[in-house]
Amino acid sequence: MKSKLKISGILLLLALSLAGSHAQAPSLPVAPQTIDPTTGQPIQPGSDWRDPNWAEPDIVLTSVSFPDLPIAEVARNLQDQFKGKFDIILPTHSTSGAINPLTGSPLEITDWTMIPVRLQLRNVMASEVFNAMNLMFENDHTPLRWELKMLNNRPIALLRVLAVPDPNSFAAKEVQRRVYFVGNLIGDEKSGGMTMEQIIKTVTDIWQMANVPDGKIQFHKDAQLLVVTGTRDQIEFMDQTLRALSEKLDHEKNQQARQSDSQAAAGKSKTEEPAPAKK
Repeated sequence: MKSKLKISGILLLLALSLAGSHAQAPSLPVAPQTIDPTTGQPIQPGSDWRDPNWAEPDIVLTSVSFPDLPIAEVARNLQDQFKGKFDIILPTHSTSGAINPLTGSPLEITDWTMIPVRLQLRNVMASEVFNAMNLMFENDHTPLRWELKMLNNRPIALLRVLAVPDPNSFAAKEVQRRVYFVGNLIGDEKSGGMTMEQIIKTVTDIWQMANVPDGKIQFHKDAQLLVVTGTRDQIEFMDQTLRALSEKLDHEKNQQARQSDSQAAAGKSKTEEPAPAKK
């Protein structure tokens, strides 16, 4: 009988000991999650920021050095070094009434094109440069992220601002309407111009690509007008889109003009060559 009681006592002590160890076990810290404002879902490590169909330029840069260069200058530098093989869409400045999702703190009015980039890279392709900048943004808690996408078989690099609207801000809720003339983008496709149908498809694709909530765009084909209804940030996004398309058109025109001048100069040099001497 005593042996049974002794065994029961040992089992009871063992059970209490195990229960105490579980109660005193420290809880593991939970890593904070970053919310993507375009989807409302947490941004997972290694989340899809690059379209699998994104056309990687067949160029490797042996050395990349950005010593605190503004993003706008970095964008121009990359387009030059990669021979204009992709387009870039940049934000301009954010308004008040937004929150940095990486820190939870309010965002001041910021010109994002002036954010400095600090990188030293070697033997990298275009996507690797953009990914390195994303790592820098994450390390500095800067609410920016490059996304590589395809638009009408043309690769683009879109710099997205990961700013969450402050629900208590009136500016975040205020709806505006703006009318744009897009006839300046119409022209010969060889010189970078588009038809009205192409403009409608391009702008619509970019609008949907940005996952703009509750915004609306409308077109009047005959008047060549675009009407945008949305918040201040959505209107600003359309400003950036049309500005980028206009810059692309100017770039194509300048490139075509340089080619024409080069061909004309080559033709002139041929006509000015002296005739072979008669024997």
